[in-house]
Amino acid sequence: MDEATHTEWVRTLNVLSVVPAQVSYEGRTTPIEFHDFVIDGRLLRERLQVPADFSAIEQETTALRRDWPHAAVEQIDRLCLTEPGDFVDGRVAILACPVCGDIDCGAVSATISVEESTVTWEEFGWQDGYTDDPPQPWLFEPQCFTFDKTAYLALMHQLREQFAELVPPLEEEEKQNRRPLLAWLRRSKPRA
Repeated sequence: MDEATHTEWVRTLNVLSVVPAQVSYEGRTTPIEFHDFVIDGRLLRERLQVPADFSAIEQETTALRRDWPHAAVEQIDRLCLTEPGDFVDGRVAILACPVCGDIDCGAVSATISVEESTVTWEEFGWQDGYTDDPPQPWLFEPQCFTFDKTAYLALMHQLREQFAELVPPLEEEEKQNRRPLLAWLRRSKPRA
């Protein structure tokens, strides 16, 4: 490949980054803070063109949240295809429910492919985890984003390190997970 062809090829690649963001969600007094995906200087949610009556995407978030460090690490691993996708068909959830992050509530998903020098996000659709229904790509204008693999993996590695540092030690996390259950069990004991 000559230099002019290489330069033209490089210019056609998209640039992925993340920025701190917030969304307001009905019933919550404080906005939800997360890191949002930016492609070529525009928020992904702005680039995903959807019908006006499909406003759910405006409130969806990535799992890249300080209050969800485990989920953030898992999402990064799926975005790098080092872990299987979120859905049976291998697709990866990009944006999900801001309250629980559960794909059963519905999520914006995409097909991700990794080649020798690129990573591609394409075939965006809306799907959920509780039905076998295929994604609904008709909600989105067809779009395809191709990133330089080296830059993509460097960003993902940096994000993974950042969120892995926030994951509590296993013992502490297990204690935190048991507390609500134990409190519930204590409350539900019959009184004499």
